[in-house]
Amino acid sequence: MIENRRTRVRRRVSRALGGITPAGRAVILLGLSSEAVALTLGYAEFRLIAVMCGLLVLVALVLVALPTRVRAQLELRPAHTVAGETGTGLLRVTNLRLAPMWHPLVSIPLDAERADATTQSAHVRLPVLRRGVRVEEEIEVPAVRRGVLQVGPAGARRTDPLGFFQRHAAWSAPVDLFVRPRMVSVESLGPGSVRDLEGVPSDEISMSDLSFHALREYVVGDDLRHVHWRSSARTGRLHVRQYHDTRRSHVVVIVDDTHAAYDHSDDLELALQVAASLVLRVGLDESDLTMVCGPQQVSGPPQQVLDAFCLSTWSLGGDLVVAARTAALVAPDASQVVVVSGGHLDTSLLPEVARAFPDDVRLLTLRADGSGTPAEHTLAGPPLLTVTQLPELPGLLAAYVRGVRL
Repeated sequence: MIENRRTRVRRRVSRALGGITPAGRAVILLGLSSEAVALTLGYAEFRLIAVMCGLLVLVALVLVALPTRVRAQLELRPAHTVAGETGTGLLRVTNLRLAPMWHPLVSIPLDAERADATTQSAHVRLPVLRRGVRVEEEIEVPAVRRGVLQVGPAGARRTDPLGFFQRHAAWSAPVDLFVRPRMVSVESLGPGSVRDLEGVPSDEISMSDLSFHALREYVVGDDLRHVHWRSSARTGRLHVRQYHDTRRSHVVVIVDDTHAAYDHSDDLELALQVAASLVLRVGLDESDLTMVCGPQQVSGPPQQVLDAFCLSTWSLGGDLVVAARTAALVAPDASQVVVVSGGHLDTSLLPEVARAFPDDVRLLTLRADGSGTPAEHTLAGPPLLTVTQLPELPGLLAAYVRGVRL
């Protein structure tokens, strides 16, 4: 904590010193040297030089500190992207000054608040800004890493007429870009649903449900309550109604945030990529969804869950069993549970994780291990898949789902 504060202080001091131009440094040095000579040798002429330098510096500071009369708005479209890809945004600028601004170069700092990173900026050259005319310009924001990237504030470099100082005059408020983990397309997770009259129609045919499918001829043993008498009278043979089974699936994705479960941070990123790919699949299947990763406990649409992954990190105090029990409380109607952990996963915890949910809930465990070997392991408990790189995930899941269906 103390080290972070020192780093922030150093960054602010460095930023302030960086706002002094070579001309400004020369005038300040001349003023200080003249004052030292005047105090040492008593020459009044050097005292006059020091006073003049001080006045020039003061005037330059006042002029460069005056507010800029510009109204600007920075908007990201959309407010999320994927790690390694580029986000897009729109910058709207209106000049409120009487005089036009000639082709200002607007800089947009990226993640300027991070104390452990060198600040980068996106730049865009605007056309002539005339008074009261709004100008719109598209921008691109490189999103290299997963997380929440602060974009802005957008502004331009401002200097005083003497050229002693320069500063980044903020024109707009900063906005957050949610950089999600990389994802791949995977097949459906397979069976793992319960019958529910308020669910969605499945491919299974049933003789009693709410989603009508078709008519067929009566066979001995059919319930006479489902006879379609109008069609039977028209054809002279008994016909009964058939229905689609309506089913509901609630998938719970648990990402193990235990620090000891991962060899290094790359394995955690791989685990989040695996989990995000599964969340994307669940969204396409229109199933209910809950995600638990440490303090991140989200039930809702996939877009909301994917944004929560941007805030996920590992914890020294993480506990997979506690996470499973929390998920069971958050999603008591779960039908499938997917646990994603690292290469050092303690497999002895998996039976305890399974006991946190009802017996009819299907449990699948995936282990993200960049230094391991992709495989499916047979345990006494739930199945375990090892993923060493993201492109392997679709094939491993497809083989697993085929095995479940057989």
